[in-house]
Parts: sequence; structure tokens; C-alpha cells
Amino acid sequence: MPRRPRADTEVDDEWEPGPSAPSSGRKSKKAKVEEDIGKSAPGADEGIEVKTKFPVARIKRIMQADEDVGKVAQVTPTAVSKALELFMISLVSKAASQARSKSAKKVTAAHLKQVIERDEQFDFLAEIISKVPDAPVPKKEEDSEGAVEGKRKRGAPRRKKKEDEES
Repeated sequence: MPRRPRADTEVDDEWEPGPSAPSSGRKSKKAKVEEDIGKSAPGADEGIEVKTKFPVARIKRIMQADEDVGKVAQVTPTAVSKALELFMISLVSKAASQARSKSAKKVTAAHLKQVIERDEQFDFLAEIISKVPDAPVPKKEEDSEGAVEGKRKRGAPRRKKKEDEES
């Protein structure tokens, strides 16, 4: 049954929704969360554009796989997805700056390990990174000269002379 206004309250017949008010009525909680989260894209301050999204359905399935988790609200996996995005942006951007400081062209596991060891925020990953080997120590110039001699030159292999041609 439709609700009627109570007799003791006044009804404002002249009120019209403004341009900021939604025309179709109330927004769903999911739409509100997505709108709030989408205002400033994660990593936009650093000039990072995130094109990939974590799959919300898979996050919900993983959450429900735990026996201790009961019902999962519709907005929860979306919020977890955005939190994962922010976490990854933070970790990878710090690892990239670490790689730049070492003048490396690629971000390696060693760079990630150094970031995790130095930043208190990532202490919960300490057990996982203990399995990752430490960064290799850069070799001195003396050692690198001997290594160059042992390397093969790239290019076309030399042609062998046929003994038939000489005879």
C-alpha cells in the first residue's frame, strides 16, 4: 500500500527537485559508493591511470568461501576492490621509485622487498618476502671485464670452408 502523509504534517506541494537531485528517486548504496570512490581516481595525484579493475564477483566468492563470513552486503566487494586498487598503486609506485633510484629499467621482486622492509605500512607482508632472495650486489669494474671476455659475440656464425672446394 502507498504511504500517505500523516495528518499532523504539512505537505510542500511546491517543492521540486533541483539539478543536483536525482530524478529517479533515491540512489542505491552501490551507486553512492561508486560515485564517492570515483570522484578522485586512485593514483590520479601521481599521474597514474588505472585501467584494470579487480573482479567484484570473484572477490565476493572468495569472501563467502570463508566459513566465518555470513552474508556479504552488495557494496562490500566493490569497496574491497577499490581498496585493493589503492594498495597496489601504493606498493607498485613505491617500488617503481625504488627502481628509479637504483637506475633500473624494470621493477623486480628485490625492489618490492626493499619497499616492504622499509615501510611500516607493509609489515604484514614480511613473512612472505622472507622467501625472496636479496638484491644482488653490483659487481666492480674489475670483475665485469673478465665476464665480457667469456660472452659470445652476437651475429651470424662463421662459415666453414668446405674441403671439397680446396681439392
